[in-house]
Amino acid sequence: MYNRTTGSFRSLKANDGDVLPSHRQTYPAIPTFYRGIETQFVEMTVDPEVAAAHLPKPLVADPSGAAIGIALKIRMSSYGPFNEAGIHLKCTLDGEPVWYNSHLFLNNVTAICAGRERWGVAKEFAEISFSDHENVRVCEVVKEGATLMRLSTTWDALATPDELPDITPNMNLKIIPRADGPGAAIKQLVEYCSEEVGESTQMSGLGHVEFRSTAKTDLAPLNPVALGRGFYHRGDLAELHGKIRLDYLANG
Repeated sequence: MYNRTTGSFRSLKANDGDVLPSHRQTYPAIPTFYRGIETQFVEMTVDPEVAAAHLPKPLVADPSGAAIGIALKIRMSSYGPFNEAGIHLKCTLDGEPVWYNSHLFLNNVTAICAGRERWGVAKEFAEISFSDHENVRVCEVVKEGATLMRLSTTWDALATPDELPDITPNMNLKIIPRADGPGAAIKQLVEYCSEEVGESTQMSGLGHVEFRSTAKTDLAPLNPVALGRGFYHRGDLAELHGKIRLDYLANG
């Protein structure tokens, strides 16, 4: 392990190390920060049976099929700048309303490593672009050479923070495979935790989101059967340690 203070290396002790590579950590320690995040939310309803097929047990799909399409333009963070877009499905955990992050696409390798290894966030690499047309912002996700997701919102009026969709608690399935055979070495349902810092700006308007498929990635079944409002949010965020809500292996 490298010590920046002394400018030397030393062997990794048995109880040291939590990020790979052990001698030069890929991403910084918690808390990490985000500044000037621009987030678009689109309320939508999907087929509850399709939503249920994307949820790990014991999560139960919301019978209404409520879901959120989301896109983020991150100008500065502990991981560098990047763009991100994905899907959150409303569900319950032992009767508690929660949200499950079933898909998340972004264009920053460091952020992908951190999200998958720490919290089990379903992060995948994709090309993500934003464009503004009058009062419409469009986010487009291209993966495997094809457009996979397109989300757009307007900013028609100022809104309050309480009007924005609340996608907390935010659940993710963390799986790390065994090295000595099939199966998981770690399998946990993890709650991602963060907190807003400083002032923020919110706007409301119209929203639209559509999903497509490639030979490898099938998002088309999650196309909304109904659309709700669109929102825009700009603010800062501090990323915290998560919570292990269920350890599948420890519980047999």
